[in-house]
Amino acid sequence: MVTEHSSLLLLLNWMSPTFPIGSFAYSHGLEQAIMDGRLTTQREVELWIYALLKSGSGWNDAVLFAQCWHGNPNEVALALAGSAERYTETAELGRNFNIAAAVWTGEEKTGGIMAYPVAAGMACRRMNIPQQDALAAYLQGFCAALVSVAVRLVPLGQTAGLKVLRDLAPLISATAVKACSATLNDLGSNCIAAEIAAMRHETLATRIFRT
Repeated sequence: MVTEHSSLLLLLNWMSPTFPIGSFAYSHGLEQAIMDGRLTTQREVELWIYALLKSGSGWNDAVLFAQCWHGNPNEVALALAGSAERYTETAELGRNFNIAAAVWTGEEKTGGIMAYPVAAGMACRRMNIPQQDALAAYLQGFCAALVSVAVRLVPLGQTAGLKVLRDLAPLISATAVKACSATLNDLGSNCIAAEIAAMRHETLATRIFRT
């Protein structure tokens, strides 16, 4: 399916790091992993994000986003938040996305607590954006946000960060395709180190990011 120009522009804006939802304030536990010395090189950052997409929170978000074309998986999405900060992150980003998207489209703001991948997925479905295109853009934004954290904190540098995104592109595309045919039974994560890092970040004394 070819994405019409109006839908493409909408998607590019919604999934851009500049869309005003405050994603720059969250590190998804990456700040703790960097402070622990786990991520010191371009390759280590790439493998960390690769694992999240392949079998961690990135994969779960992809499945939940895709499921928005079949129903509303919000309760499951909120229940999958493995720590207080992960819950805060997905709930706050979901809330902010709904507010900003309503301003953009002129629709009434969606009420209630909504996980970010569900808020974004439901909005894209309402606007008739093709599922796979929408999901690929969402996952690109997910990876770009984490790379931005690494660029600032490792620090990687802009060129190294760009190379990470370049090398993750095939997996982003493949994950979007796979998630579109997945079901809620395919949810699951084995990225234990990432989950522990997100939990430990709650007690990090000096920090830049909220999660």
